[in-house]
Amino acid sequence: MGLTQGRARTTALPDNTTRSRFSERLRPFPDWARRHPRLAWAAGLAIAALVLSCCYLREAQTYQLNADPAAQALQAWQMWHGNPLLRGWWLGDVNFYTVELPLNVIIEMVIGLRSDVVHVGAALVYMAVVLLTALLARGGARGREGVVRALLGAGIMLAPSLVYGTRVLMQGPDHMGTMIPILLMLLVLDRAPERWWVPLAVGAMLTWAQVSDPLATYAAAAAVGVACAVRACSEVARRRRPPKDRWSDVALVVAALVSIGLAHLIIAQIHAVGGFYFPPPKNGVGFAPLSTLPVHSRFAVYCLLILFGADFIGQQPGIGAILALLHLAGIALGFWALWIGLRGFFGRRDRVTQSLVAGTVIILVAGVFGTYMTSPVVGAHEIIPVLPFCAALAGRLLGGRLVKARLEPVLALGLACYLGGLADNDTQPIQAPAHTALANWLTAHHLKYGLAGYWESNITTLDSDGKVRVASVADGGVAPDAYESDASWYNPAVSTANFIVSVSSPAWDASLINASEVSARFGLPARTYHFREYTIRVYGYNLLTRLGAPTTNGGS
Repeated sequence: MGLTQGRARTTALPDNTTRSRFSERLRPFPDWARRHPRLAWAAGLAIAALVLSCCYLREAQTYQLNADPAAQALQAWQMWHGNPLLRGWWLGDVNFYTVELPLNVIIEMVIGLRSDVVHVGAALVYMAVVLLTALLARGGARGREGVVRALLGAGIMLAPSLVYGTRVLMQGPDHMGTMIPILLMLLVLDRAPERWWVPLAVGAMLTWAQVSDPLATYAAAAAVGVACAVRACSEVARRRRPPKDRWSDVALVVAALVSIGLAHLIIAQIHAVGGFYFPPPKNGVGFAPLSTLPVHSRFAVYCLLILFGADFIGQQPGIGAILALLHLAGIALGFWALWIGLRGFFGRRDRVTQSLVAGTVIILVAGVFGTYMTSPVVGAHEIIPVLPFCAALAGRLLGGRLVKARLEPVLALGLACYLGGLADNDTQPIQAPAHTALANWLTAHHLKYGLAGYWESNITTLDSDGKVRVASVADGGVAPDAYESDASWYNPAVSTANFIVSVSSPAWDASLINASEVSARFGLPARTYHFREYTIRVYGYNLLTRLGAPTTNGGS
C-alpha cells in the first residue's frame, strides 16, 4: 500500500510540473498583448475576419441565389472588361456603384464570372460590418471593458437567422454593404482628433456612401447633420464644450449637407457622360397614407425580429426556434441602449453616440411612415442600419455597466449560444442557384442567346458562367426590360437572340411571359422544348428585330 501511495506521489509531481511549464510558456502572450495592444487587436481582428468570412460564406450558400444579385455580378464583369461607367446599363433604384460593385470586380478578378461571386461578396461584406461594429462599439475603452464592449456589439450581429435573416443580410448586394462607408465614417468621427480635415473626410465618405445607396442620406448624412446641429445649438453643449468643438460641429453639419448635393451631382454627371441610368425609387419618396400605419407598425416589429435573428414567429419547435428566442436578448440590449442614448441625446453624449441614435430613429420613422414597408422582408431590407447601429450603441452604453455588474460570465454564455447558432446555420444544406438546371440544359443544346422573364434572365447567365446570355423582357415578353439590364443586349446590330423561355410556375413568375402576345409578335417557333417547368421556343431568326421599345417602369 505504501508503495502504491509512493507511486501516486511520484506520478503527480510531473503532472504539476507540466502544468507549471505550460503556464510559463503561455505567460508571455498576455504580457505581449499588454505591451502591444494595437498589434494584439489587429491580430485578433485578422483571425476573426478569417473565421467569420468562412462561416458567413457557408451560411450565404444555404439561401438560393436569384436574379437580383446576379445582375450586379454581370455589371462588375463589364466594369472589369472596359466599361467602368456601365455605359448603356439600366440599373435598379440602388446602384451599389461605389461599394459592392468594386468588391465584385476584385472577386471576379480572382475567381472569374461564377455564381460564387455573390456568396463571397455577401460573406465579406457582412464580416466587415460585424467587425466595424465591434470597433465602433468599443469606442475609447481599453482593457477588459474594451473587449466586453467589442464582443457585445459583434455578438448581437454574430449569427443571423436562417431563411429570412440570411435572405435579408447575406443575399448579395443590398443595403448591408452601404454600412461599410457609414461605419468607417463614424470611426473617423470617433477616433480622429479635432482637426480641419475631419469634416472634409466625413463629407467625402458620406458622398461615397450616398452615390452607392440613397439610404445613406437618411442613415448617415441626415443623422450626422442632426446630431451635430444639436451639439452646436444646445445650451448644455454650449456650457460643456469649448467654442472650437462647436465650430467642428458646425463644419460637420455643412459637410453632411454638401455631401447630399454632391452625391446627386456625381450620379447626374455619370449619366450625362453616357454612364448608367439610375431610375427614381420605384415605391416613391414620401409618406404613406396614415391608414397604413397599423400594418406598417406590425411589419416593422417583424422586420426587427428578422434583423436581430429573433424571427421565432411561425417556426416549428426545434433548434431554430430556441436560437430565435435567445436572440430576443440582442433586441433587448440594443433598444435598452437606444433608450439610454435618447435620454442623453441633448448634450450628455458624445458625437458618435448621438449620430447612432439619430440614425436609428430616422430609419425607424422612415420605415414606419414611408412607402417601403410593404412586406416584412422588403421592409427589413430598408431598415438594415438599425441592426449595426443598435449593436454599436449596446457596446458603447452598456458594456461598462455590465463589467461593473460582473456579468461577463452571463455575456460569455450568451456569446457561446450565438456561436452555436452560427455553427448550426453552417451545417445546413447548400442550395444551388435558381435555374441552374435551365442553364445546364441551354448549354447542352448550344443555345447561347435568348430572352426570358426577369427572374430567369440574369441568374441563368450567371449560372452558365457567361456561356449563355438570357436578357430580360417585359410587357408580356415583347419589349426590353429596362431594369438591371444592358441596352446592347437588345440591339439587333450587335446581338442575336433566337429563343425565349417561359415558365409554368410559380404563377407570379409565369405571368411575365404571355404566350399569346409572344406568338402574335414573333410568330410560330421552329422548335419548342418542354423541360421541367420551362418552355423553350426556338426561332430561326433574330428575335431582337421584332422586339418593341424599352419600358422604364422601375422593375419587373
